[in-house]
Amino acid sequence: MKNLFELNGKVAPVTGGSRGIGEMIATGLVSNSDKTYFSSRKADVCNETVARLSEHSECISIPAYLSSKAGSHLISVVLPVVCGLTGTL
Repeated sequence: MKNLFELNGKVAPVTGGSRGIGEMIATGLVSNSDKTYFSSRKADVCNETVARLSEHSECISIPAYLSSKAGSHLISVVLPVVCGLTGTL
């Protein structure tokens, strides 16, 4: 199962990763990546999940409602800039 989520040296963006199936997938990614960015509509839940999973690797909370123009802009434009446009996203 480890090879399924193997992302050593890469950044993992996760949308909807604060609960349910998204959280299970995010947990696998956090365990096998250098840095994971979490996005969720509910900031408090997103921040709680990131705080809990940060013990495994670096996690950053980016609360965003992807159905809104501002939220989709944040994920599609701002996140790659934050990641340095290194091609590791």
